[in-house]
Amino acid sequence: MRQRHSVQTLARAVFSGLLLWLIVGYILYPMAQTVVQSFSTESGFGLAGYRAYFSNPQNRLVIRNTVLVGAFAVLVCGTVGTALAVYMRFLCRRHQKLLHILLLSPVMIPGVIIVIAFIQLYGESGIITKLLESAFHLSTPPYRFSGFGGILFVLAYTQYVYFYLNVYTALRYVDKNVVDSIRSFGGGTFAVIRDAIFPVIRPAIVISALTTFISAISAYSAPSLIGGSFKVLSMQIVKAKANNQMALASIQVAVLLVIGLLMTVVLTHYSKKYAWEISVKSAYFHMETKRASWLRRGLSALVILQVVLVVLPVLAIFYLSFIETRSIMTDIFPCAFTLENYLTIFEKPRVLRPMLNSVNMSLLAVLVGLVLTLPVAYWERRNPTRLVRSMETLLMLPWSMPASVIAINLINVFNVESVFAFGRSLIGTFWILPIAYTIVALPLLLSSNRVAMSGISVTTEEAARSLGAGTFRRFFQIILPNIVSGILSGAILVFVRTMGEYTMSALLYGVYNRPISVSVVTNMQEYKVGISLAYGSLLILLCYGLLWIVLKIDRRRFAME
Repeated sequence: MRQRHSVQTLARAVFSGLLLWLIVGYILYPMAQTVVQSFSTESGFGLAGYRAYFSNPQNRLVIRNTVLVGAFAVLVCGTVGTALAVYMRFLCRRHQKLLHILLLSPVMIPGVIIVIAFIQLYGESGIITKLLESAFHLSTPPYRFSGFGGILFVLAYTQYVYFYLNVYTALRYVDKNVVDSIRSFGGGTFAVIRDAIFPVIRPAIVISALTTFISAISAYSAPSLIGGSFKVLSMQIVKAKANNQMALASIQVAVLLVIGLLMTVVLTHYSKKYAWEISVKSAYFHMETKRASWLRRGLSALVILQVVLVVLPVLAIFYLSFIETRSIMTDIFPCAFTLENYLTIFEKPRVLRPMLNSVNMSLLAVLVGLVLTLPVAYWERRNPTRLVRSMETLLMLPWSMPASVIAINLINVFNVESVFAFGRSLIGTFWILPIAYTIVALPLLLSSNRVAMSGISVTTEEAARSLGAGTFRRFFQIILPNIVSGILSGAILVFVRTMGEYTMSALLYGVYNRPISVSVVTNMQEYKVGISLAYGSLLILLCYGLLWIVLKIDRRRFAME
């Protein structure tokens, strides 16, 4: 027994040392190196670079635009996502499962594909735009799908799911007894929302706001493709890197990092402050349809609009993927059908390679991320020592780091030979993108694994221990079989997110690891629109298939109740 305990202690020490070495080498040290480089100038080390940067009104405008995009994305996504969650939890009576799947689906479609679909629908030569021009005999487009409005529209479509899913889950804790008590004192619908519902969903709203804000300020595909003259920091970072102005890129990254960290600190503090208000429900609350008829009608209209917005771009991508590029570019309503777009992808290895690259790199990121986060999630639940809490905090750090920050951090360290890469330079190699994807995946997988672990009864593990089962045996025979569905669902969600990742990919890809997201945009820019949309169709098919698997294996988190 003592020998087995010593082996387990040694294994835990070795893993902890390896994990801390990786965290230092690939997260902390690159971040510190970027900060140091941001203070480096031709004349030495100092604030001259920052003074020059902030003295330029255009740079201050870019920072303001970035914060504006993040703040309005939170406001719009929070309003839409929360309203949809209230409707689906309390007021929806028909087609619940179908609506639930449709409302969840944007999180499973890569953002760059959505942007391209919206361009084909609402752009200057888009189908909807041309349809309105033809119907109303307009000589110019009835709207301008670009700039701040276009970016916000895309973000509202892709990011509302964070609010929807988190608030939908939190609403299960609304207590009927509390609602009845408020009504017995004469309180109406607004009083119920204010005093019974909002206190319960407030932590979910705060955590969703943080996720949405970080995602919005780091977004690159929408600003780069439809932003026009509206510039944000992510675009400027990519531009500075392309011009090999790494000192300027480091300053921009440091500014973006500070914005993300400040928002993380503020919202995390606010979330902890009100976390105690969520409690286990004593009686499930059902909203009376007659009492909330006006609310139901309003939210029903919102759901119909959102479903239309969800379905239209998907249909557009599939339809246009079978159309000749010439017809897409010249006809108001393209109808020159062909299979050439798909044949080009599958018959030419060079064209198929980006999709295979993305699959391989995303799988690597998920597998490595699971190996690194599963033990920490298990130790945090079983024996939350100071070391375990420290590792958990460090693994969650990339959550507050926009994608462009992570990419520039890696470039600043691994563009030369590094001890953390065993004396090699990783920039330009296949491995740099899987490493970047893994860093992004760590906080997501850790959170998902912690949720899965929370469903295991402590008494079950204690019973196995009393029968002589060691730590490894308890984990692999008791814990793992019971959490495998939660682990797989989290892994699939991370896989989909990394498959369509564009910001880091645009900064880090090379000839050996060109991902599908970059190929989608490149083909669009080279006027090979049909191939780009065929890529998008294949990605959507893959993502919807994985969404179906997630809904099957992790019903507790995603299915209707």
